[in-house]
Amino acid sequence: MADLPVTDECELAARKDFRYFSRKIFADPNNRYYHEQRINAALLLNEKEPLQGAIADFFYGCWYDIPYDVEEMFTRIQGRLHPQIEQAFHNCINKLDYIKHSSIFATRWSVLVTPSLNVDTHRLRISSDDAKEIAKNITNELIVARDSGDWNTIEQIENEFFAHCLACNDRLAFSIVWFRLGKSDWQFDERWGDCQQRLEQTGSSSKSLSASKPELK
Repeated sequence: MADLPVTDECELAARKDFRYFSRKIFADPNNRYYHEQRINAALLLNEKEPLQGAIADFFYGCWYDIPYDVEEMFTRIQGRLHPQIEQAFHNCINKLDYIKHSSIFATRWSVLVTPSLNVDTHRLRISSDDAKEIAKNITNELIVARDSGDWNTIEQIENEFFAHCLACNDRLAFSIVWFRLGKSDWQFDERWGDCQQRLEQTGSSSKSLSASKPELK
């Protein structure tokens, strides 16, 4: 296996730390130290979803700390999330709102809070740049895990990726990862075909809905 660039190695290390502290938080939801370490790892990633999910979990698990002594952390995340998401978290600090167990601010990376049933509100808008960045990271992670024989990690990463693609209708990231892994002789199981089929069905439904809308004059 060719050596990864330093930036990719840092990305993989940050993801490993993120998953480690995710497991710690799941077992000890109110441990502020674990939440802060997980957020630190998320800040090293280029994607917005892990950071948003980590903060949502922190605001839920450590709700009693939120109005106090979090301004420094909030300053660090400013500009890293969508403005409306940052404002929503700021409202929690100011006691204008709070994160519930079922929240529109949960992401596939959250371990304490779950996505709201309001899927249209929860659905993230993924730009082509975001999709390409996600695809690059997922491909690197999967290939490194395969070369290490870490099959449990492979299954976890794949499941997280499928959840992301379906929640965000990210067909571009799915196509890129499928193509790149195919060139590396990846063994695709039925979950890949199922995800692809569901994405195609979602795309067809969206086109049908757009075609049925009356034209504005």
